[in-house]
Amino acid sequence: MYETWKCVLGKLPEAVYRVLGIERAVTQELLASGKLKAAPTPDPRLGDFGVALQPVLKGISYAKWSIVGADLARELYALTHDECWVEKVDFVNGYLNITINYNQILKSISEEFLSGRVFKELRSIGGGEKAIVEHTSANPVHPLHVGSGRNSVIGDTFARLLEKLGFNVETRFYVNDIGRQVATLIYGVRIVESSGVEKPRDLKIDHWYGVIYALTNIIIEQGKLREAINGKIREFVEMASEICDVCSSRGSELTRETCLEICEVSWKRNYKVELLKYAGRIYKLLKSTVKPSENPAIENLVRILKELRDLLREYRSFTRAGWKLALYYPEVYSALKSSIKSYREAEEEITRLMLGAEREEPGTLQLFSKTVNEVLNGFRETLNKLGVYFNGFDYESSPEVLKTAHQVVDDLLRGGYARIIEGGAVEVNLDELAERYDYIKRLFHPDRAGRFVIRRSDGTTLYVTRDIAYSIYKFKVLGASRVYNVIAIEQTREQKQLKAVLYLLGYRREAENLDHFAYEMVHLKGLRMSGRRGLYYTIDEMLVDAELSILKKLIEKEEKRELRDLLEIAEKLAVANTRAILVSVDPGKVLVFDPGKISEVEYGVMIQYAFVRAQGVVRNLWGLEFLDSREEVVGKTIEYTRGFEGVDFTSEEKKLVDDVLRYPLVLKTAYIEKSPSKILEYALNLAIDFNKFYEKYPVISEKNENARKARVLITVLTMLILSELIDILGFPKLRRM
Repeated sequence: MYETWKCVLGKLPEAVYRVLGIERAVTQELLASGKLKAAPTPDPRLGDFGVALQPVLKGISYAKWSIVGADLARELYALTHDECWVEKVDFVNGYLNITINYNQILKSISEEFLSGRVFKELRSIGGGEKAIVEHTSANPVHPLHVGSGRNSVIGDTFARLLEKLGFNVETRFYVNDIGRQVATLIYGVRIVESSGVEKPRDLKIDHWYGVIYALTNIIIEQGKLREAINGKIREFVEMASEICDVCSSRGSELTRETCLEICEVSWKRNYKVELLKYAGRIYKLLKSTVKPSENPAIENLVRILKELRDLLREYRSFTRAGWKLALYYPEVYSALKSSIKSYREAEEEITRLMLGAEREEPGTLQLFSKTVNEVLNGFRETLNKLGVYFNGFDYESSPEVLKTAHQVVDDLLRGGYARIIEGGAVEVNLDELAERYDYIKRLFHPDRAGRFVIRRSDGTTLYVTRDIAYSIYKFKVLGASRVYNVIAIEQTREQKQLKAVLYLLGYRREAENLDHFAYEMVHLKGLRMSGRRGLYYTIDEMLVDAELSILKKLIEKEEKRELRDLLEIAEKLAVANTRAILVSVDPGKVLVFDPGKISEVEYGVMIQYAFVRAQGVVRNLWGLEFLDSREEVVGKTIEYTRGFEGVDFTSEEKKLVDDVLRYPLVLKTAYIEKSPSKILEYALNLAIDFNKFYEKYPVISEKNENARKARVLITVLTMLILSELIDILGFPKLRRM
């Protein structure tokens, strides 16, 4: 009823103006504020919905309400009869009660859908314009987890939506194959392979490399943190000695107990383990008994202790993660631990690998290429299970990207948009440029545009520089008219910097048509994900968990069916459920998910169940399989329902007709707002409404011919729309469950 309400309420300001002379803007404001609104009538005999008119009648004598109300009813009917399918408008006790002609709506939308006109009109939105959707683009250093999986499903769903809207869509994966993370992985892989440690036969390659990457990071970070902790302990001892001298010589505002604790630190300066125990006790004493601002020395000591506590917490976090991985992969841990003697040497070697890759040294590039492509093979295996495919993989190390990146820097310097700063790096100061270019000021408003480096002092470019080059490649080489970058919301500033530089380089249209499709992270209950620590919940695990939870329910419910059939159904439903979960929340909001309760979320199952039921009606009525004979089913529906004269609709039937009516608007809204979750929400509501209808009313066995024809129409329309929605959502289609 939403669409019919919206249509009628859109005409109400005009009717009020014609009868009462109240300006249209006044009535529109009353509607916008909710003071004037539509609601279902308490009795269907009164109409389908009513509008309480008290806000516009309050200045009129109650004795005249019936006359004015009748005029309003006549005027509103005249305005809405044809366009909004209004059958009748009555004024009763301050309410306009509106009756909708659902028979007319069903006939109209049946013609639109069965003729294919509605789908053709939707395809005209894109009109063949080329759009590139770059998504996933996860660093190839560990398996895809639910965070990167959310990116994949959002991007793939949006690309599928664009295709339904008539865009010529290409999906691309941008491979960050020469960054520090990849160099760290390769550094670790060389050590492990040279030590003769082999991958377990049953472990996917991306999971194997994820272990090596995490343990390499953990060992390097532990070395850095140990050095930082020792430095902070020295600061602690020096400050404690200074405060102890004050306590001993001229007294202090500190209590004797606190002074004694601090002095003991000075006296036991050579016993590191003891010092850490004192650090915790002293920090608590100072926080609870002293206001640090009263004494700079004490304030400094509190700061040092807090920093020491934070460093220790970080160190313990890495140690716990390393211990867990070492338990399962002792040979990998031993090989890395015995080879990485100094974190400084490790980082120097990692930097050398990065420089060698960017300078296109053949041996280094070959090493990077082998490792990265093996991880990408693992990605493909996972994504193919989800039904996610790409038209192309574009590599950061490609000559096109690297050459263009250096050209970008040269063009910015030549145009006066960048400058060489102390040390030799090249910087773009967007704060200054925003004063000259209103586009940049508006782009960052209300924030300052800031400044950023686009080339290091050693001559190498940064990720943002190469991203600018890749954007030019997508427009100029791949021929995109519009580009959507599905990238985390935390990269918003970097994406604005990218657009600003494109604008400065003269790519004005490209800057306008580059769209940052921002999405928020996934928050897992009980786990803070970190690739550097090897802590994540992978898409592979999620699919297995979803399949197992569904299979258990199917076995319990379908005792007589072959296990092989149930496994096939469970596998497909697991994909539907996994995709549904990952797209269930608006991209701009954090997705909160508890893997332990995956069996409780069955969005995909519910949608598939309605689709299977609708196919069953067609199969039983005509012996046709919709998935094999869509056009024949449509033809049979047109023939079968010819001569439909109309019926009194039930509330469930009206609800489904309203659902069908909303289909074009939902797709357009999801496109404009970049919100694939609206597609899922609509599909889920349609499925729920159809299941209620299916369980309550007979379709084929309905004795009244017109009622049967109406229900067959409603069923086929629902099936057609669910089929389109399942395409967009990327679910595998089932015939039976």
